[in-house]
Amino acid sequence: MRLLALFLASLPAALAGQGAQPGGAAAPPTPLAPDALFTVACATSTLEAGPIYALDDGAFGPRMQYINGGVRTLADNGAHAATNATTQMLVVLRDNPKVRLLFTLAEGLYRIVAKRSAGIRTLADLKGKRVVVPRNTSAHYFLVAMLRSAGVAESDVAIVTAPATGMAAAVMRGEADAISMWEPESQNAADALGSDAVIFQDNKVYREFFSVYSSTDVLENPKRRGELVAFVRALAGMTREVQKNPQRFFPLFSRVTGHPEARIARGWEHHAFPLAVPPDLLDIITEEEKWVASGQQRAPRSRAELQGFIDPSIIREALGSQ
Repeated sequence: MRLLALFLASLPAALAGQGAQPGGAAAPPTPLAPDALFTVACATSTLEAGPIYALDDGAFGPRMQYINGGVRTLADNGAHAATNATTQMLVVLRDNPKVRLLFTLAEGLYRIVAKRSAGIRTLADLKGKRVVVPRNTSAHYFLVAMLRSAGVAESDVAIVTAPATGMAAAVMRGEADAISMWEPESQNAADALGSDAVIFQDNKVYREFFSVYSSTDVLENPKRRGELVAFVRALAGMTREVQKNPQRFFPLFSRVTGHPEARIARGWEHHAFPLAVPPDLLDIITEEEKWVASGQQRAPRSRAELQGFIDPSIIREALGSQ
């Protein structure tokens, strides 16, 4: 089924997508009817969700629908599955402990793009500089983790805010010295700066785990669980198609996200599609959880507690027959 009316469009984009505020309150999602089509909530500005857009546009489309949203939408039966970076899962668990991470669909291979002319040559040179980043998101945490790897504290930089599609422009206007952001805006900054760009990237320190989630309500419902398994099985096949020939899908991705095809193409290499639970995911989110917990003014969950929110049974069941 083609893209529904985006009933979450009235929410701030940050709340619907990757950038929900750790301490903030979002409007509750609209509950789905008991007989509703299988529904996936994903921020429709994200390239990482591309295989879902393609799946809906193909033969599996009549069996599903996607709406603009994210892991928050799982509350009160607002969706049967959802996508988001792990940052938002860690935020949402406080209010909805029924959320379960099923697998990582895409990895955002984030970069910090900085201005050489601002005196930046190394990560340590970001100390005292201005960095534009969407607050309380995976891109924000990437910045924090990268700074920490160079012995620089988050408080040592000035965080600058700008619209999601205006961050590169903020750097070019001299309002910031660097940007930490997902694609295609990082690529926009690199293109605009040209030879003045210096790029910092270490995906062992942190990369975005753009994951698929569901809830215990869905997992324990035989009908909905079966639909979820069928969706994941079909998504796995479509993801392979996207990986083999991504250019074929760029026109669709552009229509859904609003990003020009040329920009999608230039930044596409900074995505990976593991369709699995990465072996280092738990280690990385255990550290990320400390940062999220600090923002929410609560004690961080332990590694063992976080492991309880990961359920790989759906991806195993879906891929076991392939």
